Amino acid sequence: MMSGRIAFYMCAVAAVTGCALGRGTVDVSAPQGTNPTTGKYVRFDSVQDKRTFTVAPRSADMASLDPDEDSSDASKARAIGRKRNGYGKALGDVVLPEGKTVSGLVESALATGFQQAGYVVVTQGDPNFAAATPVTAQVIDFWAWFQPGFWSVTANHKSELQLSGNVGALQGSQTVKTRVNESKHAVDSDDWREIVEKGLAAITLQTKDLVSGK
Repeated sequence: MMSGRIAFYMCAVAAVTGCALGRGTVDVSAPQGTNPTTGKYVRFDSVQDKRTFTVAPRSADMASLDPDEDSSDASKARAIGRKRNGYGKALGDVVLPEGKTVSGLVESALATGFQQAGYVVVTQGDPNFAAATPVTAQVIDFWAWFQPGFWSVTANHKSELQLSGNVGALQGSQTVKTRVNESKHAVDSDDWREIVEKGLAAITLQTKDLVSGK
């Protein structure tokens, strides 16, 4: 009786976490801040996606792409997760829509963190761009995954960023790491969006605290 119930449950989880076996697109928005009226100027010279993708990941928290789908650098730049069935088998990819990239979302989250810390973030074309303090970032890790439990599913997101610059308490190179999770009863595209956006908000908060020296 128990084994039958477990089998039924695993099939149900497979339906919720991997209802679409192929590649799925999820639109995600990054935190958007506003420049303070006064403050020191900061610019982002580069935000590079340096994630390592594994062909046969040992666990769901490792970045990977479906080998049956396009695995070009352009696809990797948009990848945010991988669907799995109730037994943990990797299924289709979860990617951002065309025109959005992980590095772009991360840059927006970082910029908002600097703005909340009291800095004016400028972009190319701004008259203060050349005089602004440069900051660079590398995305070492940025991934979302769902972990089936007996009665619920846990949505997870983690990130690791390497920031370099001399702004406030950020001196030289420092690492920003985040990990967020929340319990779900089912999984759909909104749940993927929500957990990634929660991860981006965590990046903004940790960046603000890092630059402010908290």
